[in-house]
Amino acid sequence: CLLSYFTDLFHYFHLFPFLEALKNIFKELHFDIQSFQDLTAEGIQQVLKTFKDNNHESKDCFVCCLLSHGNKGTIYGIDGKEVPIRDLTSYFSGSNCPSLAGKPKVFFIQACQGKATQYGISLDTDSEQQRESLEADKSFQSECIPNEADFLLGMATVENYVSYRDSARGTWYIQSLCKNLKEGCLRGNDILTILTEVNSEVSQKTDPKNNGKQMPQPKFTLRKKLVFPIS
Repeated sequence: CLLSYFTDLFHYFHLFPFLEALKNIFKELHFDIQSFQDLTAEGIQQVLKTFKDNNHESKDCFVCCLLSHGNKGTIYGIDGKEVPIRDLTSYFSGSNCPSLAGKPKVFFIQACQGKATQYGISLDTDSEQQRESLEADKSFQSECIPNEADFLLGMATVENYVSYRDSARGTWYIQSLCKNLKEGCLRGNDILTILTEVNSEVSQKTDPKNNGKQMPQPKFTLRKKLVFPIS
């Protein structure tokens, strides 16, 4: 299992403690760690292409953490050039990286996705939303899986909006992610349960400068529960 980091020079000193925190938690989760700092946009793509071309037959999962500035659907290299996040994840589709086909590919993205600020709203605690449960048609069975199956993209914020960091403790998202990975994995929780807790925790924070809020967003095509054993 692999873990990669990318960060630009501006964020490096603020994120360094959380680079170490991410390394430590994923070491406990039995991942092999590889770390990269201050890459250009082309450098980011080249490193991901190298991982794509590696043989992952003996591995169970691929995790990539990207820490940088960003805009809608992109992250920046240290040279200020954008890299579409979709391009980076596409390297690991079933057809592009066969040795990871059917295995979880997890990306955690700490970057703004725009310049807009989110604000809080008041909840009507008396209202209830009706939910419908849909049962999938199980009459058709196939040995093939979709090319884009088994991805998880954990975004620090939803599209168009900024993400925040505490000047003393680092980014809200990475801080919460490290904490909840540690606690949730010890309880045997699956990754989506853990990220739901991250959503809840980060959404309760408020930036004192402008009353801004932040809402992380997991996106996934996982076909099974993903649980990381911890020693």
